[in-house]
Amino acid sequence: MIEFNATFLIAMISFVVFMFIMNAIFYQPILNIIKKREQYVSSNYQEAKNINLQAEECKNEHDTKLINAKEQSRHQISISVDIAKKEAFDKTQEAKENAKNEILSKKEELLHQKENFHSDYSELSDLIVEKISKGAI
Repeated sequence: MIEFNATFLIAMISFVVFMFIMNAIFYQPILNIIKKREQYVSSNYQEAKNINLQAEECKNEHDTKLINAKEQSRHQISISVDIAKKEAFDKTQEAKENAKNEILSKKEELLHQKENFHSDYSELSDLIVEKISKGAI
């Protein structure tokens, strides 16, 4: 059986003193190092999360700007194509109108030449008839 005498009491007191000394010399510095390390890891983790969020925001902003730029360029291209089509149509219409006017002027010129040709022939035929009639008389 266990006897509770002075030796037991001295062993208990020396164990408690040993625990306080170990706590002060060994365990407390280790616990402080562990706490500092946890704080360091936690702060680095939080900083990494913040940087990651900023990077995500920058990426989203970049994507938005890129989409807007693509839409603007498509719109500008569409406007340019419409203007080019209108100019092509206008030039085609102008060319058709010029061709039509030239055809009409050439027709009028040919008609005028035809009339001159007939008048020249009629004068020539009149002259021939006159010469023939003079010679027959």
